[in-house]
Amino acid sequence: MSNQQVKNYKDDPRFRQYPYSYMTYLKWNFHDSDATNNKATNNLNIRQAVALSVDRAQLTEKVLGDGSRVPTGFVPGGLATDAKNKKDFASEQKVAHTVAYEPVLAKKKFATGLKEIDQKKITLTLLSTDDDGTSPMVAQFLKSQLEKNLPGLTLNIRSIPSKAANQQGQKGDFDIMLSGWGGDFNDPITFLQIPQTNTAYNYGKWSDTKYDDLIDRAQNTDANDSEKRWQDLIQASQYLNQVQSFTPLYQANYAYLQQNNVRGIIHNTAGTQWNYKYTSIK
Repeated sequence: MSNQQVKNYKDDPRFRQYPYSYMTYLKWNFHDSDATNNKATNNLNIRQAVALSVDRAQLTEKVLGDGSRVPTGFVPGGLATDAKNKKDFASEQKVAHTVAYEPVLAKKKFATGLKEIDQKKITLTLLSTDDDGTSPMVAQFLKSQLEKNLPGLTLNIRSIPSKAANQQGQKGDFDIMLSGWGGDFNDPITFLQIPQTNTAYNYGKWSDTKYDDLIDRAQNTDANDSEKRWQDLIQASQYLNQVQSFTPLYQANYAYLQQNNVRGIIHNTAGTQWNYKYTSIK
């Protein structure tokens, strides 16, 4: 459902919502062809400043208005739980002052970042798509938020069809890219494998030995020790929050209408969203 449809039907007794493990986020280009912009995208304070400049509550509630959720990190909520304490991975990956709206801290970090790259102002381009109803709204919201909260930043928007945007992303022809990923199965690794060095969807070519080592341990050394593996993945996701090489924006939520006499529809939080095997009409 569109945000307008959600508003129209939210009080309808047939209205249903459920979260899905799809994260919309920003990819940073760590091998930008523009020398100045490359310094900016590789600067920790600048990336952190951008992450702290986005009011995700306003984005999900006012701009999207479809029930989308504010994330705590790169891994969506409802995907996987800790076998030991039953806590959601999303709650355990949370790190203070990373994926939050803190414009005062953001402004301070951005000023520090500009000094570190010896610039008084920068212009970055956000690569986005124009063939769905959501991306243009999100892109315009980001432009408004970042330019308001980060004096010295101009954010241009390059909005093109999704196929062309994906091609440009694969070529590394972007500064920042509005992107998304849906989980294939109910394990944090379905998201956390993406930022590894040389993976296919790591378009910005971020490479970090600390992160790679944590994921390698989770998939190999600690693969047969569920508790150690879980801690490896938490540390990896927390590290992503700290360095903001991938900046989470919101988790998708799906709204639909379902007649009250329909029973047994299964909604999966990853992989195939709908399962009608046990569905019946009473």
